[in-house]
Amino acid sequence: MSPKISDSQREKRKQQVLDAAKRVFSEKGYGAATLKDIIEETGMSRGWIYLYFQTKEEIFEALLDHQDAEHEQYIDELLQTSANVWDVITTLYSQQQDELLKPPRGGMLPAFYEYFLIGWRDAERSELLLQRYEEGIVRFAALLQKGVDQGEFSPAMSVSDISKLAASFQEGILTHTITVGPETANTQMQQEALIQYLHRLLHS
Repeated sequence: MSPKISDSQREKRKQQVLDAAKRVFSEKGYGAATLKDIIEETGMSRGWIYLYFQTKEEIFEALLDHQDAEHEQYIDELLQTSANVWDVITTLYSQQQDELLKPPRGGMLPAFYEYFLIGWRDAERSELLLQRYEEGIVRFAALLQKGVDQGEFSPAMSVSDISKLAASFQEGILTHTITVGPETANTQMQQEALIQYLHRLLHS
């Protein structure tokens, strides 16, 4: 018989699982991490975990959703406190660079690439990757459009195309940083060059 807990307790315990999973995936990546690792990191019993998740994959996808929601909330907060949209963009890129440069390298990013690139032949995972890609393009394009609507940007092409270009360049920087290291990839230089290129595209 499952233990009875309140909704608030359930949410708190679910968050504990996600927090523990983030630490495990950041340290070990997706492939090497096991459900046992996550269970041990939470300090809960296997039975408690099964109240929320049945597999490592379920935990990982729930963690991605949770991080997306946190990121959206953070962008909203930045928009309320920043002088303009360009400041929001440079802040986001700067923070991503900091994440790439601190150990473990890239935090959750290496696990993200493992999950999707290794499993891209799986139909469900491939569909999820496409969905996440399209949603990411739409979100960044909406941020750029906000700058256009405010008279801050006069883009050289559609904000959707700029968003796709930025995503492609950024993905290259991220994968090289993760695989060969930030020194060899010269991550800081590449990030700065990307930001300069974006600035030119948005101020034609």
